[in-house]
Amino acid sequence: MICNYFSGRTGNQMFQYAFVRKLREIRENRDSLVFNFSLLSQHKTGEKDYKDTFEDFNIVPYTINNNNLVLKFGSFRQRFLYFVFQFEARIFRKFFNKSKWFRRFSKEGLLFSEYNNHDYAQYAPLIEGKEPTRFFQNLIVYGKFENPEFFQGIKPILQQEFTPKYPPLESNKELYNIIKQNNTVCVHVRRGDFLSDEFRKDFYVCDEQYYHKAIQLIKQKVDNPIFFFCSNDINWVRDALKIDSPCYYEPEDNPLWETFRMMYTCKHFVISNSTLSWWAQYVCKNESKIVVSPDHWYNNPEMNKNARLIQPEFIKVETSYH
Repeated sequence: MICNYFSGRTGNQMFQYAFVRKLREIRENRDSLVFNFSLLSQHKTGEKDYKDTFEDFNIVPYTINNNNLVLKFGSFRQRFLYFVFQFEARIFRKFFNKSKWFRRFSKEGLLFSEYNNHDYAQYAPLIEGKEPTRFFQNLIVYGKFENPEFFQGIKPILQQEFTPKYPPLESNKELYNIIKQNNTVCVHVRRGDFLSDEFRKDFYVCDEQYYHKAIQLIKQKVDNPIFFFCSNDINWVRDALKIDSPCYYEPEDNPLWETFRMMYTCKHFVISNSTLSWWAQYVCKNESKIVVSPDHWYNNPEMNKNARLIQPEFIKVETSYH
């Protein structure tokens, strides 16, 4: 069995699932999956609560258990180690080293990672099949794992499983025809919470200037492009990003699964520093796709030291720190 705590929005959850899915491929017994979504209720925006969106996608079957996964499914050794960790965290809070504990956890089938730790090296022996993960009856996972190295080798699986369960909406039939029959460029504009006081200093990277530069760049690379804009602030997009090319916009009443399918159906991409944006270009099956991205993922230089999502094949636009 592989148990996982999920956190964040859909794009974040996709990275966490991808890591778990890779672990399931490595282990010979094709473990059942148990997912805990209790952390999602702790993260709210002005729009709506976070939710489990996997129910809309073709991923492998899973069960939900929102109890403490270590206490519920851990071995005696895993539970004992977890209790000692919790005890030390409370007694020695000032000198407590969580990273050291998480490295020790990984040797016992507790694959815990801190928020901004996307280091593949710590888990390389396990992912490359050099560590006998089958010796642990249950693996328990907690972390972001936003690094494609964590799920290398299973791209076709993820491209299939991150497709919606439902057929395209009839109301979008004409728009799908346009997207499929042209050199369509998906432009993803993430605003909303990225502009809030809580997140702006770390996440507000892609401003209006970035999008104008990126669009001009991709117009030099793609013949007769048309642009399909997706955003959590589509009215701002209509007003601020006026370009002399055909433009289409995400329907405002689209469910997320439908918007995501429209995104990955496009042939080329201008992405934002958004995990959903990243996954759309990954799921896209156009082998000759062009992806334009900012040259750094976070607005915080310290966080960028551990960022792993800007790929070598992306065309990077020099982007200011705000």
